Amino acid sequence: MSPSSDIVIVPAVEADAEAIVDLLAPYVAKQIVLPRTAEDIRAHIDNFQVARWRDRPGLAGCVALRDFGDGLQEVRSLVVAQKQSGQGLGSLLVRKAVELAAERHAKRVFTLTVRPNLFRHIGFTEVPVTDFPQKVWSDCANCPKRQHCDEIALALDLA
Repeated sequence: MSPSSDIVIVPAVEADAEAIVDLLAPYVAKQIVLPRTAEDIRAHIDNFQVARWRDRPGLAGCVALRDFGDGLQEVRSLVVAQKQSGQGLGSLLVRKAVELAAERHAKRVFTLTVRPNLFRHIGFTEVPVTDFPQKVWSDCANCPKRQHCDEIALALDLA
């Protein structure tokens, strides 16, 4: 069954914060995504989209945007429930994030990822991480992988 038939992607609400933390946890443990607290998620809840099951409680995935100003937005905190992995939900979440970024008048969307092919299939292209000094200073400086970063920077120009 395709993810779109039993899952709907909608804006997150504050009550989703703990479930988002739980979704992120296995990926944080593997150092695939940065940790987020429930308080931080609640403070930025308008930036999150969640994939909800149509027929049962719980979340199947999430994605967030971060606005760096000047028309630059980052796709971040992209995860799917482990049992949903490989079924296309990640692509749907990225497409939703790009759509939302366009609605917010972004000119460029970027990501740092260990799974670049997911983004390449949507039209993102590899770029130097130095294109995003705001990201490097705000997140990468405190990342446990900063000395041996395995993430690839990709961007999609919207304008």
